[in-house]
Amino acid sequence: MSKKSNQLKKFAILFCTFIVPLLFFLFLASGKVNFEKLPILTEKITGMTTTDLLRNKVSVVSIVGTTPSLATYQKMLNLYQVIYKSTSKYRKFQVVTLVPESNTALIPLLQSELEKVGGVALEKWQFVSLPTAEIQQVYNSFETPAVFDPATGQSEVYIIDEDLNLRGRTDDEDVASGILFGYDTGSVAVLKNKLREDLKVLFYESKFAVKEPKLN
Repeated sequence: MSKKSNQLKKFAILFCTFIVPLLFFLFLASGKVNFEKLPILTEKITGMTTTDLLRNKVSVVSIVGTTPSLATYQKMLNLYQVIYKSTSKYRKFQVVTLVPESNTALIPLLQSELEKVGGVALEKWQFVSLPTAEIQQVYNSFETPAVFDPATGQSEVYIIDEDLNLRGRTDDEDVASGILFGYDTGSVAVLKNKLREDLKVLFYESKFAVKEPKLN
């Protein structure tokens, strides 16, 4: 009886050690990887002469106004500390900040201040100087319900994918409509728990996307 019991124990150990992992591997290999994609809220944003800067990149776009305040710098610092420093390792990632032409002199100041505080080079943070009217056109193409203020700029930042589509949420619990177009840089919690997580989804989606064959 004891001998038979020992044989059963050995068989159970062998089964758990070799057979179970093999079955699990075969299950994964034969199955499809399914995950929730980050919704497209607006297709093909327009109105920017430097659109090529956004193409084939996963971009977080921010907009500075003509009269930035101290709060503007704090929000950009939040974006730098919470998002840029942890996400710049991704090859296709970048931050693009639109700056009115009247504030072009602000660009080197912003760059030096951010690098001084965080100690990380802004190799993947582009500052683009544009006429205010063109910045307005870019924002209008996002088709968000929020009103754009050229003086203060936008507190929210926006995710633009490799194909120039605006990405966001359609089931956000903090928005009455459920649709989250932009991510408030004034809230570290929003940046950490929403923007950073949504960027991870988009990077995962980009990495594992299967290109469908073109029809002749």
